[in-house]
Amino acid sequence: MSRYKALLTGLLAAAVVYSMSPRRALAGEPLDLIPAGSLLCWHGRPLPDMVPLGDKPSTLQTLLDLGSRVAGSKLGQRARIGMRITELLGLTIRHHHAIALIDARAKPTKTDSKSRRVDRLRMVLVVEVPATGEANGEDALRPFLQTIQKTVNEQTNQETATLVTRKAQRWSYQELRDRRLPDWAVIGWGRIGRHFVLSIGPDVWPAIAGCAAGEQPSLSREPWYAEARRVRGHEAPIEVFMAAGEIRRRLDPFVHGRASSFFRAWDAEDLERAHWAIGFEGRALYCLTHFLIRGKTVSRLYADPSERDPHLLATVPPGTRYAICQVPLARFFPRLMRGLLVIQGAKARANIERVWAQMQAECGVDAERDILAHLGNHIVLHNDPPHPLRLPLAMTTLIEIRQEPERVREAIEALSAAWRNTLDKAVIEASHPPPFTVQNDGDGVWYLRFGPLAGPAWTLSDRFIITSWSPHALRDYLAKIGPETSARPDGAARLPRP
Repeated sequence: MSRYKALLTGLLAAAVVYSMSPRRALAGEPLDLIPAGSLLCWHGRPLPDMVPLGDKPSTLQTLLDLGSRVAGSKLGQRARIGMRITELLGLTIRHHHAIALIDARAKPTKTDSKSRRVDRLRMVLVVEVPATGEANGEDALRPFLQTIQKTVNEQTNQETATLVTRKAQRWSYQELRDRRLPDWAVIGWGRIGRHFVLSIGPDVWPAIAGCAAGEQPSLSREPWYAEARRVRGHEAPIEVFMAAGEIRRRLDPFVHGRASSFFRAWDAEDLERAHWAIGFEGRALYCLTHFLIRGKTVSRLYADPSERDPHLLATVPPGTRYAICQVPLARFFPRLMRGLLVIQGAKARANIERVWAQMQAECGVDAERDILAHLGNHIVLHNDPPHPLRLPLAMTTLIEIRQEPERVREAIEALSAAWRNTLDKAVIEASHPPPFTVQNDGDGVWYLRFGPLAGPAWTLSDRFIITSWSPHALRDYLAKIGPETSARPDGAARLPRP
């Protein structure tokens, strides 16, 4: 193993050296390297208040490394790869970047013809970093290479892994294969001009090089997306691209039509493409969406930065970026749950539905009658307190309660307790216990615990169901905002206090 790690270290150094040779890429932004036929793509730029890593990448890794040491040998391969992915995302969001699902396919498992497992997965991460020779060029690349090396050290061994240098167009890259993994699990990484490219899947890195060389069409030049981006896309810190029609056509034959069932659950079976542009006007977020439906483009503003409801604005700490989204919550949450259920296998879906019905029956709660029927039409999101890795979706969320808050509170408390009891019983009885538990420390704050990691967390006031990315973050927010701010306008509510 020591010889293998020495080999990896040498190859890591070689990756830096060969990346310093002069190359000229045609790509001006990460989207120029994403194939036009990709199924999904997230395109992001650093937010204005993003703290740069500087020369101390260890500050980013502290939380993850501490969790790994605390868990010790109990931390399995899946947990470790999840932590490395989180670490990689924490690095990525500090740069102009794009993450794309290019293609996916599934096939029946050997033991159950109705269950499916991944048979082909093609993904890519493209991150714009200063070119070597420029200020901070090599320093910006080093944390990515170090994270990859740690992942390789944890997930592979000398006997089964092969690491080689390949060339696509005029750019060199590293390719890793492991005989223990499926044929599609090929990892590639290297530089194309100012862009670091990390790929998963066969022939992905060469396809990205083809886009850079102008020999394959890129997502940035696809006509419908280009027109959708014209309004606000080029200035938005976050864009999401979805080829819904192509997702259905490619995946349905391999997953018993679940892709179409997912869009049907959202009443979007005719959706062909979608583009979301998400950005800020001052502190307030906007979310402008374009849909291609039956050949016609329609747009909708989901988050309006001009919203000035004082009771909603009062929930946002001073100086914090926020979004106020107008969503019919009584319809949104059932669609969300139906969408999540239909993509499960038949056995998993039946088990989830059985447990959910059992939980409601045991605590005498009907979620639709006792919770959904009393929700309002607004969701407030903000980034206080900020996540230590500044993950974009790790936010504090307030879901509006329109009426009968005490009934909603009692129902959610009862369901949370029932969920906790169900998981506790599964931990004792199951041969494969669930990966998380539900906990409550007696102060009204509920949360999930994944080994050494805790979150997300939730609690209630008389006006909102309040969630955040960890119980500590939620308590910090509650202490900062005060019980009166999240109460009803008549001041009757009281928030749980830490």
